[in-house]
Amino acid sequence: MASRLLAISVLAVTALSLPPPAAGQVARDPLAGQVPDSILGYQREVFEYPGRARRDPFRPLTAFGGGGPRFEDLEVTGIVFNRSVGSVAVIADRATERRYRLREGERIGTARVLEIRASEVVFLISTFGVSRQEILLVKKQRGQGE
Repeated sequence: MASRLLAISVLAVTALSLPPPAAGQVARDPLAGQVPDSILGYQREVFEYPGRARRDPFRPLTAFGGGGPRFEDLEVTGIVFNRSVGSVAVIADRATERRYRLREGERIGTARVLEIRASEVVFLISTFGVSRQEILLVKKQRGQGE
């Protein structure tokens, strides 16, 4: 053990005592001029998930561009209420100023219309496996009685 330590320290001192290369002198590579047998390349690793009924863990939880409007940006601007034929709720997205006509059972973003009443709409919001019910009232227009 002591002789190994002594040999390592002698090599270190010898390497440090060598003079640096002179200006303009290029250090020679012993492997220079030899062509390697194989060329190194970059290959991207590809993952596949064969789960049948489960969500692919390599896909993002939210779909970009296809998720629809956020529930917090929605407001009910009108309701056509008819019990016999089916009611229609007019929903506005405040962020994009787009309007949607929805019936019971239809989806908008992460929300599904459960029930349309005369002056309100009941939604079921499902986010990351957690569901809750929310009610949006019809937005009062200017000039209507309060």
